[in-house]
Amino acid sequence: MMLDEIARFAPFPIAVISQAHVIEEVNDPFMNWAARPREELIGLPLAGILGTSDIVLPAALTGDNRDGIPIAGDDGGAVVIRATRISGARSIIALDPAWDADRSPAGQTRALGQRERDRLQLLLSASVAFANTRIETELGELLSETARRAFNASACSVHTGEAGNYTLVAGDNLLEKVWPEAAPQRGRMTVEIGQVVLIESPEQADRSLPGLGDTLRRAGVCSTLAAPITDSGDALGAFVLYFDQPRTFDAQAVPLAEALAQLAAQVFVRLRLEARLRRAAMLDEVTGLPNRRLFEENFHQAQALPTEQAAVLFLDLDGFKDVNDTLGHAMGDTVLQQVAERLRTVFRQEDSIARYGGDEFIAAFHVSEPSDAVELADRARAAIAEPFAQLPRELAITASVGVSVAPVDYPIDRLIRLADQAMYTAKNQGGDQAVIRLA
Repeated sequence: MMLDEIARFAPFPIAVISQAHVIEEVNDPFMNWAARPREELIGLPLAGILGTSDIVLPAALTGDNRDGIPIAGDDGGAVVIRATRISGARSIIALDPAWDADRSPAGQTRALGQRERDRLQLLLSASVAFANTRIETELGELLSETARRAFNASACSVHTGEAGNYTLVAGDNLLEKVWPEAAPQRGRMTVEIGQVVLIESPEQADRSLPGLGDTLRRAGVCSTLAAPITDSGDALGAFVLYFDQPRTFDAQAVPLAEALAQLAAQVFVRLRLEARLRRAAMLDEVTGLPNRRLFEENFHQAQALPTEQAAVLFLDLDGFKDVNDTLGHAMGDTVLQQVAERLRTVFRQEDSIARYGGDEFIAAFHVSEPSDAVELADRARAAIAEPFAQLPRELAITASVGVSVAPVDYPIDRLIRLADQAMYTAKNQGGDQAVIRLA
């Protein structure tokens, strides 16, 4: 629910309630306000805590309530509730301390300005929206827009990646065109500093890093705020805000930036874990190579130069059935593992290779000319024809190889079909050879 992260910024009562308006979770300020420990509050109706015998919360509790819902208590007092839906059955609410302090069970509340209430609502909405993202780029775009709105900035850029190497994934980096080539990446600098950095003027920027002020001036930027995105000490990236007017940051700027960064960090970690698990599920258990589904996904992600063509190599092992029938499937698996290793030495890291099924392997890559694909197919065939130490001489393994070449925008399924047909031609001609077909 990310309740703890929201509570870091919001020093006022927050709770999660069910569709029946029963309390499921509360933060510390809520416990202080109610003068009860968490274990007593969980499971109680919200109406009873608010001091009214009956409460009907309007439909705003199933959506985004920015203006607040005034609720009258039995004693004539009033509470304003702000709410954001977590799911169809649950909502996260904040009690706006805009009522008489004497009505509070703990007798301790304080008024908040409209800006703070707006920021709270933004965090409530962000926590739900972030949690519903499915890919990193979507989360980056949402973080960029949320942070820009939260601080009324001119632009926001989000940089993520591996430690020491971050790329722009969302938003606009207003410093990109004027950033010195010798300077470290903007996102990398923020992560290495390890805390929110506030720069209110180019003059202050020069005091922090000589020459940075000139960079800001050339970009038309007067102020910046940069926040690292980290989780348990692991660097995930950073977001940077840009202001085209001088900006004086209030006392809540750092806590708000930290809260947004932490909310995003938790989702980034989840998305990356899900991606790793998804890819692990698409790896062949015997060879460790991608399976057919991951192969096609990797091929679509590969980058090609405008002058290059797409090529697919479809390879079927000659003599593999005899190995399985004579020495058993365990030895067959050993042969498959060694074939995979040999193919890894033939292809480049950016090429896509996979076990397609049974004793069939497939590879996709980009070439300048069809002859380059044939040369690579012959290298793969020769590598597999090398003796296998565990096999007797009469159980030699070779490969029938089919190759197809087409423009880079040619459908991958049709390219695979052409290579498969070429492979069968090679096998029908005696095996241990490569045959090419052009689209």
